[in-house]
Amino acid sequence: MTVSRIVLTPDAAWQDAAVRAAAVLRAGGLALLPAEGLYGLHARAEDPAAVDRLLHLKPRGGKTGFIGLIADPREAARWAETEGAAEALIQRHWPGALTLVLRARPGTPKAMIAADGTVALRCPGSAFLREVVRRATGIVISTSANQPGQPPPAGAPGALDPSVDLIVDRGPLSGTPSTLVSVQGDEVRVLRRGAVPLDD
Repeated sequence: MTVSRIVLTPDAAWQDAAVRAAAVLRAGGLALLPAEGLYGLHARAEDPAAVDRLLHLKPRGGKTGFIGLIADPREAARWAETEGAAEALIQRHWPGALTLVLRARPGTPKAMIAADGTVALRCPGSAFLREVVRRATGIVISTSANQPGQPPPAGAPGALDPSVDLIVDRGPLSGTPSTLVSVQGDEVRVLRRGAVPLDD
């Protein structure tokens, strides 16, 4: 398999890279892409073959689903229940490095749904990643680009090169993950502290 690699320097325009990454996803490929703080593996949730490839790299074990990425905060209500505190968090922190765990709505792709019926959603703070998702159409699923048992990578890792179709290398990132929050009605529970502080 031939793997394409795009290197983005700090002053490079990223729009062409977003177009190429979205084309790879629409064609059923896997892309290793930078988010705000870490690199992740991405596929289209509506493409069963791509989902199977992603599951081969990062098995879920039936307990958790992949994170769903959306290009516009208003899309969240299509996939999850966003009433109460969820809507307030969306309006305040999206786009941004905040992942919300919400009750999934009917029609949400199976690869995104956890065993308890929830779904994790994020509208990324990265303009590059939002443009990839917008052009890929539908919803894009994401997971950290590390080998099982290894820490999530802040740089574009080489170990997964043979397993993906495109790598967009933006150099070292902050290494800080998104903040992960579970929301049920007005109850907010921080599952993982990260880039978005919620102490206030």
